Amino acid sequence: MHEQQNAQTKTYQETLQTELKKLGENTKTIKMLTGSDQNISVQTKPNTFVTYPVRSCRQAPYGSGIYLLKIRVKSIPFEVLCEQNTNFGGGWIVIQHRFNGSVDFYRNWTEYRDGFGTMDGEFWLGLEHIHQITKNRPHELLIEIKDFYGNNGSYSYSVFEIGSQYEHFMLKKLDLTRGELDSMYENKGKKFSTFDRDYDEWTDGSDAQYYHGAWWYGYSTSSNLNGHYQNTAKSEGAMYWHYFKNDTRGLSYSRMMIRDISN
Repeated sequence: MHEQQNAQTKTYQETLQTELKKLGENTKTIKMLTGSDQNISVQTKPNTFVTYPVRSCRQAPYGSGIYLLKIRVKSIPFEVLCEQNTNFGGGWIVIQHRFNGSVDFYRNWTEYRDGFGTMDGEFWLGLEHIHQITKNRPHELLIEIKDFYGNNGSYSYSVFEIGSQYEHFMLKKLDLTRGELDSMYENKGKKFSTFDRDYDEWTDGSDAQYYHGAWWYGYSTSSNLNGHYQNTAKSEGAMYWHYFKNDTRGLSYSRMMIRDISN
């Protein structure tokens, strides 16, 4: 029995050393490409670390990459992309990422519930996963955006939680802590809508169809991060954040991340 435990320990240590070596090599490559050690956003294929599940990305031992997340003891683990290198520290679960328009975000209810895309590209984690994560422990939300002119914006919320599918994944909790003006203030308390499941407050039409997206729409919206990816001066069907530049110009980049704040 002791020999078996020693063999397992040796295997784990060898795996750990291998993954740490890979991480170091990737870090060196990024530094060579950028010529500095600055904390910048570089789109690279994420490493995958699924040897054993973690309870949150705060516990992810190898840096940024794909991990198995096990929310509760009896829950089934699933893959998440952990981000450890931001201006706001690490420990983030990426729930949405868009940067080149390669993935169509005009999707139906089932796809938004279950998630789509791939974590080495553009993707949506899935409303059911987001619900299970945020209902189990309190989480904060960080949103990063960029327009086609290179202007950046970031917005953080001290609390973020969405309801279950029976509640139509309602945006139950959302409190702004950082950002100039909140483009999601009117979405709090609203249900999620897609083009085939209309739960908005517009009785004569569908916001998901009008804004060409899927979101926590009320009667209208000042944010539409799952809208159409396009470089346009003004379009309500675009991926936009109204109070970023006080209009609906299309964005070139969007990333939504949540982080456990229970510890």
